[in-house]
Amino acid sequence: MISTIRSLRTTASRTAPGTPEAAVARAASPSRRRLAAPLALAAAAAVALAGSLVAASPAQAADGDGWVRVGHLSPDTKAVDVTLTSLSGGQVVMDLDDVTYGQVSAYQALPAGTYVVSMTAADSPARTKPVITTNVTVDSGQPITTVAYGPNDDLRTQVFKDDLTAPSDGQAKVRLVQAATVSDEVSVATTTGTTIAADAPFGSASQYAQVAAGPWQLSLTGDDVTGSGSVDLAAGSISTLFVLDDSDGGLTVVPVVDSAATAQAPVGGVQTGGGWLAEHRSADATASAADGDQPRGFWATVLGWFGA
Repeated sequence: MISTIRSLRTTASRTAPGTPEAAVARAASPSRRRLAAPLALAAAAAVALAGSLVAASPAQAADGDGWVRVGHLSPDTKAVDVTLTSLSGGQVVMDLDDVTYGQVSAYQALPAGTYVVSMTAADSPARTKPVITTNVTVDSGQPITTVAYGPNDDLRTQVFKDDLTAPSDGQAKVRLVQAATVSDEVSVATTTGTTIAADAPFGSASQYAQVAAGPWQLSLTGDDVTGSGSVDLAAGSISTLFVLDDSDGGLTVVPVVDSAATAQAPVGGVQTGGGWLAEHRSADATASAADGDQPRGFWATVLGWFGA
């Protein structure tokens, strides 16, 4: 699985204390920073837990803040640069470069208010017309996920409210976001018969289901298409299963950690995509691998999760 977020710049430094996103969401210098992610994971790992970042230096979230993360879920839309801009004052509070299909950012803590999310073709000249824009409202204490999904010629946005209420002891919570374009509806169940979501319509998020913590094999069923996947859910964790198109016209699932077993919320990290990305290396990642570059920092942690 190869994917790259080349830059993540923020002007806000508010994140939940002790969280992985604190390492990527604190205020950055004006110069662009590049996070290379030359990850070559086996096909089985492509549908396992996609990776979570570990905080290096936590920052405090201000009272009254909410949380926002963004995802690129359009299979035929090329890499985009994503910005969140305050509707009041026009301040850019989040700036992501080269976000590719299947990637979901870390949560960014922001003051309550309205923000404009813009997605523009990656590396476009200044003032290029965005591929899509939408307004999102951040409420105090509420984490949300904003995604662009659907085919490029019918690109849409959706905002999902995330419920990070802790599950019962020994349990995990999981939900489904149905963003696969190859099926109008998708059902996901474990191979032991536990239903995660039934007939979830395109562009929807299911309710969170509570399941026993541990490894699960998943069965995905759609309109004349199927898929499978696996997750290993930690006790106390909350996760979203993003259902996407795979490179063969079927279904795949990318698990993303919404919150880990901690008293602080939310906890989540930059996630790598599955499906098409799992089998198509980016030019930058291929060049990095050829040059012998080794992943450092965040992505070294991701590789460590898989024993690489």
